Amino acid sequence: MKKTALVVNGGGFQGLTLVSALQQRSDTRVLVCDLYPENITRYICDGYLVAPPLSDTHGFADFLLETVARERVNVIFPATALELHALSQLKAQLHARGVLVAIAEEGLLNRLLDKQSTHEFLHAAGLPVPALVDPLTFSYDQPLFGRLRHGWGGRGTVMLHSRDEAHAYHGDLSTHVWTPWLAQFEEFSADFAIGVHGEISTIVLRRRLRTSGGFAVISESVADTVLGDTAQRTANSLSHAGGRGLFNVQMLQSGTDAPFVSDVNPRIGTSATHALSECINLPGFFMDSADGAVSSPAPVRKMGKTVRVLTDIVIPRLAHPPKGIVFDLDDTLVDHKAWMLRKLEAIFPEIFSEHVEETTFLMRATQLIDEGERALLIDRLLALLALPTTLRDSAIAAYRAAIVSDTPLFPDVVPMLTALRAAGLPVAILTDNPHATQEAKVQHAPELRGIDAVIYARDHGNEKPDSAGFLQAARALSTEPKHLVMIGDNYFRDGVGAVQAGYMHALIVRREGGFLSPHAGIAARIPAQLTSRIDMVDSLLSARHACLVP
Repeated sequence: MKKTALVVNGGGFQGLTLVSALQQRSDTRVLVCDLYPENITRYICDGYLVAPPLSDTHGFADFLLETVARERVNVIFPATALELHALSQLKAQLHARGVLVAIAEEGLLNRLLDKQSTHEFLHAAGLPVPALVDPLTFSYDQPLFGRLRHGWGGRGTVMLHSRDEAHAYHGDLSTHVWTPWLAQFEEFSADFAIGVHGEISTIVLRRRLRTSGGFAVISESVADTVLGDTAQRTANSLSHAGGRGLFNVQMLQSGTDAPFVSDVNPRIGTSATHALSECINLPGFFMDSADGAVSSPAPVRKMGKTVRVLTDIVIPRLAHPPKGIVFDLDDTLVDHKAWMLRKLEAIFPEIFSEHVEETTFLMRATQLIDEGERALLIDRLLALLALPTTLRDSAIAAYRAAIVSDTPLFPDVVPMLTALRAAGLPVAILTDNPHATQEAKVQHAPELRGIDAVIYARDHGNEKPDSAGFLQAARALSTEPKHLVMIGDNYFRDGVGAVQAGYMHALIVRREGGFLSPHAGIAARIPAQLTSRIDMVDSLLSARHACLVP
């Protein structure tokens, strides 16, 4: 059963880090709330809500509790430091409603949100920390660096070069913690999760090679005994003190000196997506810990380098809002490769188990499916496995008869259909493949049962791009073609076919793992009067925003 995760204050880059990790889990629906209606993650998450400002204490609390009840939220993740206090105040009420909150116990949280108290906590735990000094008595053989006690990142930092500067300082020196300035150092981050029972995830240790805008944009994996031991001891201390949720610990090392802990963030690090490149899902670990499903032994890190770049999500602008949507089925809604593999797995015991070991069978089956083999799948499989052709007829018959009891859909299908239904837009499916096969897919996908019409192109003449199926879909929705949008994966069959049939627009979804990969250069050879009404998008989430103008 799917769980729902809510990312609070998740509209910025911090939220993007959490959403990216949560979306890697097929069992998780990701919602985001933020103060600002226009933001980054609303275009990639399953659902987005505008929250009252945190300064409106009662309004925010009511919003959160109502959202939890309405959306059946299972777990809440804070994206920034701003909402930590507010979530801490509501943690007991949320727990009483069965909602996990990825946040430290209040006493520890208060200590970690004050850098001086954090220093005292780490020092008492025997962890290496820099010396804190009094700027009015310091010798100034080197400059002093001041960080806001209740700040984060590089906000409000101050440099003092002499005692005279300290005396002339216009602010309150006690609002900062002061340490000797390090002219040269290396900066490391340790990212980890602490589960609901105090379990500690694999610690992802990375060197921050380049920062921009306050967060690391280039990081590389590090395996260092001293740094790793320091990070592990820090995680242990936090766990014993009531630390729960996601943590980012920063460590500095100057020259040959021993490394020390410079800061502890009781929330995910903005650049902690590096953990995903190492196959470590920190939010996922926290969620699994609640079910006692934390993997053992811990996953092995895949060492590497990550470079964070800005990419654009293009939301096409349609001529006018559509009055109906027509979807292709395979590789648009249904994960066709996963569906084919499940059918082969289903027939293995009956047809293949006496002739080949299951691991070898699955290796060859997945190879052929991922290479794009469909029409001659059984023939190619028998050849690769060196099995007699006498098995062919029985294998084909079994494959055709096999039923996939739960048709695999892509993760963005349900949020797309939910949004269309909420907007009152009628929806149809137009599919080419044999009627019986496609009907079985639809019947065994509960999420598709609310579709207004399913059109099997072969029942109405030729397959796409022939206009017959497109026009029949329009009739089934009682909508003129000029008011319909076609969404599919095949630029020519779905895109060109729909536009030639008079549809207002077509959106072609480019999916990782799909059988087709539309080629923009080849598509550009099509006459402009057609291509002007066809756009490629990277997910149904982008298509949702194109069809449902806010």
